[in-house]
Amino acid sequence: MHPFRIAAPVFALLASAAVLSGCTSDNASLRVENHSDFDIIDLRVTSVGSSSWGPNLLGSNSLQPNETITLGVSCGTYDAQLTDDSNVMCEVHDLDLCANDSLWVIENNTCSVFAAAKAAREAAAKAAQQSAPAAK
Repeated sequence: MHPFRIAAPVFALLASAAVLSGCTSDNASLRVENHSDFDIIDLRVTSVGSSSWGPNLLGSNSLQPNETITLGVSCGTYDAQLTDDSNVMCEVHDLDLCANDSLWVIENNTCSVFAAAKAAREAAAKAAQQSAPAAK
């Protein structure tokens, strides 16, 4: 993953979202840490209440478990849309990114669909293991 390649487009997107929302131009950094069990393949943000999402801030990269990216942001409150490596999508609303430096930790329970997907994967793996013939 190359966070510097995505920092400029992220800053431009968030700066334009801040202007649209009437927010001040105070800049900060947002560190996104993936503590989930899933690769995040798509991360989009928009101003709260907007009906359209911005571009995928990860580009062709993914944010794998235990990876971190740091993004330049403008002061504002945003909604975010995440998609994991199984195309499970969720939305997180009202992320306040007006602190000088913010940290956003993505965990399995960040979105209930991530937790449900994890439980389904574990159940499928257990069922497959139990139905596999014993090695002789």
